[in-house]
Amino acid sequence: MIRSIPRATCSALCCIILLVSATAPIAGQSADKADEIVNTILEGGSKGGDSDKAKQPDPAEINKGEAPADTKPVIERKGTPAKKSEGDARESKPAVNRDEEVIYKTGVDFYHSGMYDNAQAKFQELLAKYPQGTFKESAHFWLGKVAIKRYQYDDALKELSAVTEASGDYPAALFLIAQSNQVKGRFVAAIEYYQKVSASFPSHDLADDALLAMGKLYASERKGVQAIDAAMRIMKHYKDRETVPDAMYLIGKIYERDPQMKDPETARRIYRQFLKKAETDDLFRSSPLKRRVREDLRHIEDTYFKMEQ
Repeated sequence: MIRSIPRATCSALCCIILLVSATAPIAGQSADKADEIVNTILEGGSKGGDSDKAKQPDPAEINKGEAPADTKPVIERKGTPAKKSEGDARESKPAVNRDEEVIYKTGVDFYHSGMYDNAQAKFQELLAKYPQGTFKESAHFWLGKVAIKRYQYDDALKELSAVTEASGDYPAALFLIAQSNQVKGRFVAAIEYYQKVSASFPSHDLADDALLAMGKLYASERKGVQAIDAAMRIMKHYKDRETVPDAMYLIGKIYERDPQMKDPETARRIYRQFLKKAETDDLFRSSPLKRRVREDLRHIEDTYFKMEQ
């Protein structure tokens, strides 16, 4: 005699079947995506990308070699900015007022010498004397940078927002606006401005920095998919730039830690590939992340793969 199954039990079994059938393809897709990412890393080098030159120094940068969550103040790179400011681009033109040019250059010299009070005074003097002058946009830009050095991020945002699209400083101003919002904890606004830099100015020297910063922010918010997407864009389109090792490390970290994407085996493969590249690739060889990658790889192997040892 065949017993009938209670309605409640039947409903529970149906739910289990539906859950299994719904989740199985997702798990397979996740594994396929991880393999695709790892294969891209294995096949891709750090030479011959869409960028036709190595990365040059910029006015400001995200701290290299930091953990995914990074809200430190802006750090200056040493050297001459790769992108000339609006004032620099026009200073050789005869139409530029000599006095205005001297004030501007003096302010820039003061800034680079760490004399921020004097730099601020000069740029304010320039705006007062020549409110519609050649260096108006650049004066606001440098005042924004002075404010950042003083951790006065609201003032920085005000000055940098005065830089218009017509200025050569505009992409860098957007980047600094993003950083200022990031330090203030306004992560959504920061991501929006980083995205604008990378999408609107893909050939600019700060485009890959913006992607890396955006990826780290997504990682700090446990948005692993978006973080990996930003890092992969660096590895695919900026293969000659110094952010490539950082991007690979970020991807490995996502697979090591992210609650939704955690996959120790994939993280191990990525870390091993990082160290392999460090043997032949100058970008990886000189990366300050090498020691950290070794430590993370050792931790993963000791935690998850003891039986292999």
